Amino acid sequence: METLKIAFYTDSYLPSRDGVVTSILNTRKELERRGHEVYIFASGGSKMARLAKKDKRLCVIKGMQFKKYPQYTMGLISRESSRVMQIMPDIIHAHTPFTAGLFAYRASMQLDSKFIGTFHTMVFSDEAISAYFTNNKAAIKLSRFVVMRYLKWFYSKTDNIIAPTTYVKRILKNNGLRNIEVIPTGVDFNSMKREDKKRARIQLRLKSNDKIILYFGRVSKEKNIDILIKAAKPLSASGFKVIIAGSGPYLNELISLSRRIGNRNVIFTGFVKENDIPLYYAASDLLCNPSTFETQGLVDLYAAFYKLPILLPEKSAQSELLNYAKCGEKFNAHSIKDIVEKANTTYEHSNMYKFNEIVKEFNIKKTVDKLLALYGKI
Repeated sequence: METLKIAFYTDSYLPSRDGVVTSILNTRKELERRGHEVYIFASGGSKMARLAKKDKRLCVIKGMQFKKYPQYTMGLISRESSRVMQIMPDIIHAHTPFTAGLFAYRASMQLDSKFIGTFHTMVFSDEAISAYFTNNKAAIKLSRFVVMRYLKWFYSKTDNIIAPTTYVKRILKNNGLRNIEVIPTGVDFNSMKREDKKRARIQLRLKSNDKIILYFGRVSKEKNIDILIKAAKPLSASGFKVIIAGSGPYLNELISLSRRIGNRNVIFTGFVKENDIPLYYAASDLLCNPSTFETQGLVDLYAAFYKLPILLPEKSAQSELLNYAKCGEKFNAHSIKDIVEKANTTYEHSNMYKFNEIVKEFNIKKTVDKLLALYGKI
């Protein structure tokens, strides 16, 4: 395949970390390993501008940060138009439908380039609207309608839409969107190493006989972590400890909730350094991400690499993993009783779960093969 110049547009990028950023970093690294040129046009502020001095393929779209969610920036001022004209990319790939996405659309029109859009976030869901904008039921309903109308307009301008899962593709099709290809976000498993469980527990000051349920990720309202906090006390009766690893705008509220309940078996780590991330997976017995907001669930893939059984919310994108391998159990994300029962069952039968097919299917090399095939097809 000939060498491509590819422009990724995003409203979220380094130094912030979330699923979108991880997806872009993984994909960029593999594309560049194969000799392609990847340029990042990202909404951001002064911290990102400092990164751009070291990364000559990073162009910052200056804008205004959301106070509650500072990893997201509304891009307002940009020199990207002249920069993208100099680069002349073969593919313009929007990883957001919002401000940076609009710059991407403009660039695709100016250059008559192929235009792709990946749908990363359930921005029209009730959870997202209530977390980011309003809790008013009438306003949520109106906002959902307006957002979906906008999304249909934006993605109709693309040559193809990428959905990370069949679950997301089905939702988009049901809302009138077309030309959807399922290409999951992959993980560079070859660059990861497994940590010894005993040593990891010593470093994290956990007891050898502790039964650990791990949540790892951003601590925000739409992640539904409060149901896991409420389940912590009945889980303690079976000897479980719950680790909430990560930081975010909902952290203090969850800490207060846990204290009100009287939990003594919940550990809040706050921000986890990158070098320490493998320790938490290695030290744990189960992973649980109770969010139905996810479009895929990268933490589940990391858990599979560490052969960690996964508690997956039913009727969600995450539960699609069970189509590839019996890597865990589904639970009702609104039922404390069900979380407790499934945690006990999964722990007791932890040797029966399989993970090799997950690691094989979601290897970054395989997912980038699919992406390049789509680029070549349009």
